[in-house]
Amino acid sequence: MEEIMNALNGYRTVSIVEVWVRVLLAAVFGLFLGLERYRKGKPMDFRAFVIVAVVSCVVAIMAQEVYADYADSEGTIRLDFMRIIEGVLTGIGFLGAGAILRRGDDHVVGTATGASIWAAGGIGLALGFGFYLLSAISFITIFATLLLFGLLMQDREDTRTEA
Repeated sequence: MEEIMNALNGYRTVSIVEVWVRVLLAAVFGLFLGLERYRKGKPMDFRAFVIVAVVSCVVAIMAQEVYADYADSEGTIRLDFMRIIEGVLTGIGFLGAGAILRRGDDHVVGTATGASIWAAGGIGLALGFGFYLLSAISFITIFATLLLFGLLMQDREDTRTEA
């Protein structure tokens, strides 16, 4: 049992409690972004938002831990946080692109959903690296944008479907 507890608490950069806080916040933020899109019948399931935010958070925590594990090694390992961030956001970008659909010559749908899934990944990364305030401000801004400006877009969509 002691070995299991040591393995669970074996993080160098964050405590297990901190890991839980970061991952759960990523899940909550991703859930709210996803539910907003889901409620409007958009093309991506809200669960995908949670998964993307949580995995992005986990990748960020993992990057910190790997760096801490090998920080003392003499040039055998090179870890670049920016490449990890770029890789995660590029991969999520492909997922978001799948949500964007073209209907007719002048009608494209899913751009906000594609951007939102990408944002969920960015928020997850920020949480994973421990930037709570940045994550909260980003979440509030994005969520408010989806809700408030979504009301304006609803009028536009109603007009477009009538034409």
